[in-house]
Amino acid sequence: MKILGYNYTIVRDGTMDDLGGAMGRCHYARLRIQIAEDCAPQQETSTLLHEILEALNAHLDLRLEHTAIMGLESGLYQVLSDAGVDLSPLTRQIGELRVVPRELAGGVAIAIESGRKLA
Repeated sequence: MKILGYNYTIVRDGTMDDLGGAMGRCHYARLRIQIAEDCAPQQETSTLLHEILEALNAHLDLRLEHTAIMGLESGLYQVLSDAGVDLSPLTRQIGELRVVPRELAGGVAIAIESGRKLA
């Protein structure tokens, strides 16, 4: 997903406990948005919208307080949903990050991420 021209990776990784009780986290310095694996499907879209707002806040140096971002996320989600805007393309971009070490013949190690072979 592009946010202000930056190519962000959206992953489903870790639990809400791993994220300190949060459903998502924006790692803007690494261009990565993380959605908790145990985030309810009904909350994925609003969580992703929240993390997009976090990325905008960081890159544009808006200095919005977290409560302002929470309010914007809730308001935007409600307005767009009630207006019939299909937000499902956002959540389709959440990759299922599953890094699984594999040992090949000759001791070469690789990992599989979202079905792609990584060196």
